[in-house]
This record gives sequence, C-alpha cells and structure tokens, in this order.
Amino acid sequence: MPSDSSAVVAPHIAHDALDADTAHPGEPTPKPGKPTAAEKAKARADNRRNWRTLMGFLKPYRGRLLIGSLFAIIATVTGLWTPRIIEWVIGNLEASVFLGEDVSGALVTNVTIFAVLTIIYIVTVLLQWILLGNSAEHVVYDVRAALVARFLRGRVSEIRERSTADLVSRATADAPLLQVTVTLGFVSLVQAAVGVVGSIILMGVIDPLMLGITLGALVLLGITMALIMPKAGRERALAQTAVGHMSTELDGSMRALRTIKASRAEASHVEAVLDDAEKARKHTTATLITEVIGYEVGFGGMLLVTVFMLAFGAWRVQGGYLSIGALVAFVMYTQNFIMPLMQMADGFSTIQQGLAASNRIGEAMEIPLEEAEEATGVSDDELHDEASDPLIEFMKVSARYKQVEDDVIKQVSFTIPRRGHVAIVGESGAGKSTTVSLMMRFLSPRSGLILLDGVPYDQFTYSQVRERIAYVEQEPPVLPFSIRDNLEPVDLGLTDEQLYAALRAVDLDEEFSEFPDGLDHELVATTMTGSERQRLAVARALLAVADVLIIDDATSQIGGAAEKSIDRALAAFAKQGVVITIGNNLDTVRDADQVLLLEEGQLVAQGSHEDLEATSELYRSLVGR
Repeated sequence: MPSDSSAVVAPHIAHDALDADTAHPGEPTPKPGKPTAAEKAKARADNRRNWRTLMGFLKPYRGRLLIGSLFAIIATVTGLWTPRIIEWVIGNLEASVFLGEDVSGALVTNVTIFAVLTIIYIVTVLLQWILLGNSAEHVVYDVRAALVARFLRGRVSEIRERSTADLVSRATADAPLLQVTVTLGFVSLVQAAVGVVGSIILMGVIDPLMLGITLGALVLLGITMALIMPKAGRERALAQTAVGHMSTELDGSMRALRTIKASRAEASHVEAVLDDAEKARKHTTATLITEVIGYEVGFGGMLLVTVFMLAFGAWRVQGGYLSIGALVAFVMYTQNFIMPLMQMADGFSTIQQGLAASNRIGEAMEIPLEEAEEATGVSDDELHDEASDPLIEFMKVSARYKQVEDDVIKQVSFTIPRRGHVAIVGESGAGKSTTVSLMMRFLSPRSGLILLDGVPYDQFTYSQVRERIAYVEQEPPVLPFSIRDNLEPVDLGLTDEQLYAALRAVDLDEEFSEFPDGLDHELVATTMTGSERQRLAVARALLAVADVLIIDDATSQIGGAAEKSIDRALAAFAKQGVVITIGNNLDTVRDADQVLLLEEGQLVAQGSHEDLEATSELYRSLVGR
C-alpha cells in the first residue's frame, strides 16, 4: 500500500542510486553498507549545518549560558573539596587518638569550612538550574516561533511537498530536545571536565603514583566508551525519523478515516503505522541498550578501579607512604570519577540527540520564504486601473510543480475583466486549480507574465496581490477557532450585524444562532457537514474587501435554498467586482459572462457559454450536454 512515509523516503533512495550510477570512472566501487565518498561529504556538511542551527538558536542566550556554566563550575569545585576536608578531619582524629593532641579548634574550623562549601554548593546548583532552565525554555520558544513563521510564511508549493504531520512534529517534538541539550548536554560536559581535571589535580597532590595507575585505567575506559556512545546518537536519530514517518502515516489515516473504513482498509493502515512504530521501537531499544552498555562500562570499570586502588592504597598505608585520611580521600576521588564520566557519556548522548533534532529543524528552516520582509511592493500611482483595462492578465504563462518534469500550464494567455463572472472549466488535471494557484501567487510561473492592473505580479508584495482577491478553496477547512475568527481571520473592524448578514447570505444564520455563545462559539471541523464548511468559507470571502472572488469548485455540496442564496450573493458581487468560478457545473457556467476551457494545461477555447456549447464537443461533454 502506498504511504506518506514511502513517498518521503523514496526520493532519497533514488538520489542515492543516482549517486552510485554517476560515480566517477576509476573510483573504487564501495562495498555494500559502506558509505561512499559523496555520502561521507554530505554527512559532514549536514553535521556542520546541524551545529550552525543549534548554535544559532543558542547565540542570543550565550551570556546566560556562560553564567549558568560558571555556577555549575563553582558547584563542582566546591564539591571537589569534600574528600580533602574529610582527610583533614581524619588526620585531626588520628592526632587526637594516637598522639593525645587537642584538635577541637581544628575540627571546628574544618567542619565550618565544610558547612560553608555545602551552602555554596546548594545555592549555585539552584541558580544554575533556574538560569539554564529559563534559557532553555526561551530556546524552545524561539525554535517554535521560527518554525511556525517559516511554515506559515513559506512558499506554498514548498510546504505542500512535505508531510504536514512531519513538519508539525519538528515544532512540537524536536524543539524540546534542544532544551535538554542546553540543560544537560553542554553543562554536563563542562561540569564533567571540571570534575575530572580538579580530581586529577587533587589526587596528584595526595599520591602521584596511584594517580598514574588510575589515569591509565581511565584512558582504557574512555576509549571504550568513545567507541560505544556514538552509536546511541545514530540510533536515536533514526528513532526520531521513524517517529516523524509514523506521525505522517497516522495523520494521513485519520484525515481519511471515513474512506479507510468504507474501503475496509483499517488493517492495512494499522499495519503501515505500526511498521514505523516498530522501527522507532527498535532504534529506541538499540539506543537504550547502547547507553546502558556504555554506562556500565564506565560505572563498572570505575568500581573495579576503586577496588584495586583501595587494595593498593592499603599496601601504601602499611608502608608509611600514605595516611589513612589520604587513602580515604583518594578512594573518594576515584569514586567521584564515576559521576563525571557518566556526565560525559550523558552529555555526548544528549548533544547527539540535540544535533539529530537540529538536523530536522534545519531542514525545515531551509523552506524558502515567500518574500523578504523589506519588500516594498507597488504604489497606487503605478497601477493601470481604468475601467476598460483588464484586472488580471495572463501572457503566455507556463508553470510546473517542483516534483513534476513537464509544465502543467502551457503558454496560457487570457484576461480577466473588472466586473462580471468568469468560469474556468476543464477535465480533472486540465490545470484549473493550478491557474488559481498562479493567481493567488501560491505558485510562480516558469515563463510568461501575470499582470495585475497592468503591473507584473512579481513587482507586488504577496500581501498586495492577496488583499485584492477573496478565495474559497476546493475543500474549505474550518479554522480551529470561533465562528467570529473564521469569518474574520484578520481584524477588519466588522460589527456583529455585518457578520450575521454574511451568514444569512449563505443560509447559515439559523444553524449558528442555536449556539448560546453566538459568534464566539468554538468550531470543530469534524462536527460540521461539508455543506456547512463550504458555506462558511463563502461567507468569509463575501466579507473580504476584494476586487476578485474565486470559488474553486467549493460549492459542490451546497443545494436547495442555500445554493440559491449563494447565487444571489455572487451575482451581487459580480456587479462591483469579478467572480471566478472553477468547475463544470452547468448552472454555474451558464450564468458566466466568459468561459475559459482548459485541456491538458492549455487554453483551447474561450467565449460565452452559448459560443462554446455550439463549437466545442469537449465543452458539451463537460457540462453534460
């Protein structure tokens, strides 16, 4: 069964195959499973981009992060003095017990120092987590703000090529992973580094020989962990990708729930979603096992080192090379190595997780925006808006979608007047909706010109074009807000009476008047009929202050009194603007002042309904005559 995830994965497979086929002559054929030179180069480039993405979001908060790291360093340093203080206390007790000295003053001093250091440790750890936690949440917010802006302000053609659920998961699921990277990843590495260096220095002061033996064992453990932990990062990245694909599958299945049930295809769709869930489980399990092995190598290895150093240190104490307090302190430092090593392992794993999230976020951030924020557009003085001038003009326009090799609109030329009704008809796939996408600047022409008031489209800002056009799409969505917000997505300063007048125009006033909270009632798309969704969209379009009203085959489920009400509303609009309808409904095209007939992306005929009915067999077949 075809699935969204396969559609996402297939281009990458094809791209890899192309790389293999176009390898340079003389280059050795890579072994199966071994990455090619091109793949290695791409991986390095992706890794650099991931770091740039991650550091770019951290940059505004580097001051806070540095202060938080400073608190972490202070807390680590204060903790490092604990074994030394214990060593001094044991030395005081030895002097008191075996030599009979009065050490009460020294004991009070050492205990006081220990208490002060403990308070400093508690306060700095508290400040560290408050500061880093706050900064990390700001990073998550910034990531989400950047992604939401990119998704809603990006080019429609680019957004449509991607899975909606996968894009949403990058803002909801991937963004919080950067928070963990900030609070646990980088800081864990800083604390671990300070802890290790500090412990080495203090252990060297106690006994250089025992330090040398300990460091030799630690080097072996470090090499082993360095070989193990990167696999956890790779498996975690694969798990995140599988979750993204699962979200795509599940989102698509939920949207098509009625069709799936009507086709009795529940089992196959469950299987498709669970296939990605199983991949996520396997990769997450592999991550867990790898991390556990890494942790056990570090933790278990350090325990063995501690046991050995305790025995070796006892021998040193018997030989008079070391005091009992110094041995206790050295063993404590040896055990303290376990925590920094675990922090390092966890820090590396967390950073790998954050880089994997940065990869997905970085990919989304590469979606091109429709226009730069500084775009100025066209002034009113530049417009040719005489009544006799066409409002919109297509001049030999050709266009294609990114993933399609051939043009879907081919050398199309026509004009749209300032008043009246224009119908665009044609078979499915003829290019009707693509023509609308070009008018709305959802898609840009590959060649040719589109003019608005005699000025090329690309000289306008996107907003300038769209404020002139009210648009009702093929399958009108319901915005997840109130009735008021659905009718007035942008504040136009309309009164409640004006909103209710629009609802009356599409015969929706009675249905919506039943809600106790009136226009502030929150709408749920799944509880609305297709007819109600379409009529709500038409009401929204009628409220817009626009020169053009485009109805893209969006009234197919409206009939009876509601259809007659909408016909009257469209006729009234056509007296002061132009209505463009898309579709082959006879009742609609019969009332049109001009009909444009498309076939396979080309304009094959245009004229009145009567002209095309008399001259075009294709037209007669489309409108049912």
